[in-house]
Amino acid sequence: MIDQKKVVRDEELEERIDNVKLSPKTDLYESDICNAELVMDAHCTDPFKFMRIQKYDVAPMAKEPDDVVIRVEATTVCDEDCRIRDGTFPWKLGQKPSFPMCPGLDCVGIVTSAGELAARYGIDLGDRVAALSLNGCTSKYIQLKFDEIVKVPDNADPKEAVAVIRVYTAAFQALMMNLKGSNRYARKPMQGDKVLIVGPCSAFEKALVELSFYLGAKRVYYCCISSNNKSHDTYIRMLGAKPLSSDPEEWMEELEGKIDVAIDSMCVDRYECSYSSLKEDGILIATGMRDLLKSSDFVSTVEKAWVKTYIAMDSKCASYDGVIETFQDDKKQFMKDLIFLYNILEKGKIKPKISTVVSMKKVAAAQERLDLQPESLERKGIIVVEPWLLDVEDE
Repeated sequence: MIDQKKVVRDEELEERIDNVKLSPKTDLYESDICNAELVMDAHCTDPFKFMRIQKYDVAPMAKEPDDVVIRVEATTVCDEDCRIRDGTFPWKLGQKPSFPMCPGLDCVGIVTSAGELAARYGIDLGDRVAALSLNGCTSKYIQLKFDEIVKVPDNADPKEAVAVIRVYTAAFQALMMNLKGSNRYARKPMQGDKVLIVGPCSAFEKALVELSFYLGAKRVYYCCISSNNKSHDTYIRMLGAKPLSSDPEEWMEELEGKIDVAIDSMCVDRYECSYSSLKEDGILIATGMRDLLKSSDFVSTVEKAWVKTYIAMDSKCASYDGVIETFQDDKKQFMKDLIFLYNILEKGKIKPKISTVVSMKKVAAAQERLDLQPESLERKGIIVVEPWLLDVEDE
């Protein structure tokens, strides 16, 4: 359990975090993209069917006082992109963008144009910034509002910086579920804690391990549950964690009553073993139900609803619905968390794992691979897109 008394202030970092500003005008899905972008004309299960590159003659300029135009250096391809493409992404009422739609949830790039209000709030031409936009990022330029961006350290690799936006922010927010306010940015808030991770071998779990140790955890246990039944013990040890059997019942007795923070995205036993591992003041963070989601019959639907209700009613449990949900509910908190993570990225304390770097032309192929082999790609790392990258045939 995270102890509020252990925190040590980093006043300079807290000042940077507290200076996050929000403008009154905010629309998550409103963007004006020019020059060249990848567009999707309709929902489809085949990523090659309705995806094309749309070219324009000019680059956009800021039109409104709070506009910022970014020359995109890097974005990512992820499972949410695939769910948006096939029409299964759970948009909130009135938020679904119309077709043609440009994919890409996040981006890092250079500011090329800024409105008067944006400049007044410290956005300068040439600044490297990051944004979570849910659509529109697989493009050479994207136009956003200044309150939707966070400055990126000058020496940061754009590919690593864009990998932090979704994956590391999600991991940090999951670990900090029971720690509110500025204490979550203190030095070693998890000092001496024991952490249990139950999930696949993906970039999210890697980020959980890295951040747990940085935040002061004494020991991290990792129960890797893979559909291909391969052993990931060597990889887990390389991360510094202790590998556990993929069958929770084999380690439940060993860890019973010893864990401060348990993060479970599988729900193979309805979180029973993860819950049993908790200390009296420990907390279970439910980050997913991958095992239950494999089936959509009536019994599974009822079971999922029961588990969600159980988690909501138990004071030792919390449900983390993902970085997109937290961004929509509390954008300012998301931006503070991202500033903190860029601070430790700049110090070299975290190292995002990049699987591959592709051009806009290869995004459809990357999405197809995610659909067919999600676990194998998740183990390799994060897929990064560089919109300005030329393919051999374009050179």
